[in-house]
This record gives sequence, structure tokens and C-alpha cells, in this order.
Amino acid sequence: MIDLFIGVIIIELLLKDAFNIKDRRNILSSIINKIRGQYNASIADISEEILYNKATIAISTVANSKSAVEKFMDKVYNFISNNYSIEILHIERQIL
Repeated sequence: MIDLFIGVIIIELLLKDAFNIKDRRNILSSIINKIRGQYNASIADISEEILYNKATIAISTVANSKSAVEKFMDKVYNFISNNYSIEILHIERQIL
């Protein structure tokens, strides 16, 4: 039997360059499309409340080792924090 590990990372963001809902949508679309394309990951905006300068995203992946899932989470976190004018307010990681 093959071992599979599911990794989920939930990141609450403060969007420093978002001054209206259109800015928010543009920034989130960029993040979502680049992570989907570059990392082949599932990602969604899961914000409970739509505020123009805050968002919560969830990203998930499946791998055959726990270390691969952890590396993936580190890469995604670093990509987001290094490529966008954002502040990470909260992060939650789970491996199932």
C-alpha cells in the first residue's frame, strides 16, 4: 500500500497594496494563478468576510512523503512572502 500525505496551509494575509475590492481581486488572482501554475497546487480564497485589504487563502497538496509536503509548504510560503507586498497575519499548517 502506498502512503499518501495531504498538506494544507492556511494563510491570512494583509494586502498592503489593496485600496479597494478591485485591487484585492487582482492581487489574489495573481497569487492563485501563479501558485496553481508553478506548484500544481489546489488553492482557494476562503475569506469569511470580504474586506478589501485582508484575505485568507488555503493551499493543499498530496505527496508520498511527509518531508515532500513540508518542503512544498515552505516553498509556497516563501513564494508568497517574497513576491507580494503583503503581511502574513496568521499561518496554519496541517499534514494528514
